[in-house]
Amino acid sequence: MKKKAYGFTIVELLIVIVVIGILSAITIVAFRGVQSRALNSARYQEVMAWHKLIQTYIIEQNNKLPPITNGDYCLGTGFPDGDGVAGGECRDYNAYWSTTYHENDATALMTELKKAGSLPGGPRKPVNGTVGPYITTYPGSYTIYNSFNGNSASECPSGMSYSWSDGNGRLICQIDYLLP
Repeated sequence: MKKKAYGFTIVELLIVIVVIGILSAITIVAFRGVQSRALNSARYQEVMAWHKLIQTYIIEQNNKLPPITNGDYCLGTGFPDGDGVAGGECRDYNAYWSTTYHENDATALMTELKKAGSLPGGPRKPVNGTVGPYITTYPGSYTIYNSFNGNSASECPSGMSYSWSDGNGRLICQIDYLLP
């Protein structure tokens, strides 16, 4: 009489391992897409909160922007330190480009905006070397920028317009505001 063997063959085990590997790879790719969309959503919500705060400030100050020198500023705190100068940097935080703005330079702006409400916060995760949000102030207007994962103008969130893209997943979108 033959004894019946129990267990799995090596071929059966290999097939199960390969199937589990394929399912894991699909799950990881899907998770990265969800994570990217979640970060983009958080970045968008932060930009809209800054826009609303600045508009509130303008209304409360009789249609005037904060009394600061026109220029470029980080919006908020907690930016990564990429160039070794005290404090964090926004825009191209690692100083690869010449357009790095220092968080400490925005102290006067942040102090003024606190008069209109609490300062928004958000993710400070760079997209291919660019982290936001940041603002450019002009006489009678301003533009708020933020970095998103994406490549084309059609990927800018609702209410924002296309500024630029590097074609490698870094998309910069903006909100423009002109004083009445």
